[in-house]
Amino acid sequence: MSFDILTNISSLESQNYLNANTKFQAQTINEVTSGQRIVNAGDDAAGLAVANTFRSDEAVLTQGIRNANDALSTLQTIDGGMSNISMLLDRASTLAAQSASQTFQGDRTVLDNEFQNVLTEINRQAQSIGMTQGGTFSKDMQVFIGGGRTDTTHVGSTAAITNGSVQVNLSTSLLDSNHLGLTSNGVTGANVTSASASLSTALGQANPTFDFTGSGFSGVAVTISNWNPTTITDQNALVTQINDAIASVGSGNASFAAAGIQASVNSSGQLAFTSSKAFMVNSDGFAASGTLLGTANNYDVSQQQATLTSQAAALTTTETLTFAYRDSTGATQQFNTTLGVGTITAASMAVQVNAAASGGIFAVASGTALTIMNANGGEFTVQANQGAGGAGLGIANALVGSDNTLAGTSTLDILNSTDATAAVTALTAAVGTLGQIQGTVGRAENQLGYAINLAQSQNTNLAASEAQIRDADMAAEAANLTKAQILVQAGTAALAQANSAPQAVLALLKG
Repeated sequence: MSFDILTNISSLESQNYLNANTKFQAQTINEVTSGQRIVNAGDDAAGLAVANTFRSDEAVLTQGIRNANDALSTLQTIDGGMSNISMLLDRASTLAAQSASQTFQGDRTVLDNEFQNVLTEINRQAQSIGMTQGGTFSKDMQVFIGGGRTDTTHVGSTAAITNGSVQVNLSTSLLDSNHLGLTSNGVTGANVTSASASLSTALGQANPTFDFTGSGFSGVAVTISNWNPTTITDQNALVTQINDAIASVGSGNASFAAAGIQASVNSSGQLAFTSSKAFMVNSDGFAASGTLLGTANNYDVSQQQATLTSQAAALTTTETLTFAYRDSTGATQQFNTTLGVGTITAASMAVQVNAAASGGIFAVASGTALTIMNANGGEFTVQANQGAGGAGLGIANALVGSDNTLAGTSTLDILNSTDATAAVTALTAAVGTLGQIQGTVGRAENQLGYAINLAQSQNTNLAASEAQIRDADMAAEAANLTKAQILVQAGTAALAQANSAPQAVLALLKG
């Protein structure tokens, strides 16, 4: 065995171990005091990246849960408003039923005044909760919650957003009196009472035809085939044949069927056509004298309309018409149609507008007038790039403003027992419509509740997963701290011994 004093190997080794144990002790103290296993990125870089992903997902889900709760609160507000409207319908039904009785001896005007107030209040409350055409919540809404993943159906960068969102579509859940069927668009024609000459002689015409135009359908001919005047003995038989023909045509034309046009005979004995959407109807000379629908032979019915006139104007420069409207989400959309140089007629304008139209907007030409309507009942504007007058076309900028008055509509009344009976029927249908809307809102409330439960579960599991990676095991770290302290103390003592070991060589030098 050799002895040397220049290089103390034992001391160097003790220093290395002491340095390592000191670092171990420092890291253990950091973990114990911070509660985290990963204090610095170098502690576990891969684990830290995964943990950060979990933490980001937790942040998204936490806000998503708030989003869902906000949406749920909104739906509950709408739900409360619908409960009020339901009570208003009950009151209107009570008033209508009272007036419908022919033994009623009171003043029906008093009943009708309250009845009209009830309808007005229904509209006010529907507007207050944002459930009218163009209302705050009468749209297709997306509630982002988070927690979505890609799958075979949804791929790409937006797949997780799509799968992490709940769709709440209230675009067709409108609660105003018009959409509940308590007011309607309609036209009336000549008397068709069983004692009138028009019923006994005019109905001798072979296969009479009505032409209907609306959003998505134009010039749809409804012909009363196999017309047999001898079977038309009263108004009900007449209406039945017309409605059967409308239904037959509608079975092959979805857009026409969706308009829901129905024929009836009003309290004045006039043939009437009604629909919740805008439409135009033209007869082929159905009445004995004149035309069934008036001398113009063409009535239009719309919730919002604009009429442009053209006297076969000759355009020397092109004219662009810009139409703007709101879609089901409430966003503003628009489309353009350009009129070329040359002679422009109402008919040619109608063709060009309909070729470019969207959003339920359509145009119908009648003589020199072009009528533009929105079958969905929303407001729209028409602007011409040449300004008001548009080279003699009669086009004014923003032809349709903010007035939401329904053109050509009729409102229920209970001024006589016949009208009151019709009101009872309409109110029964309105209660059914309201029930369907309540079902839509209720389903959305339940869906959001389920989504919140899932998001909370996901959030909990993500927090647990992050904790497995990031959090320190305090029991183990406490043991490690004790271990590190003993090793540092032992190392310090051993280093002291190693440093004093070369002094043993002095014994060899003593003589």
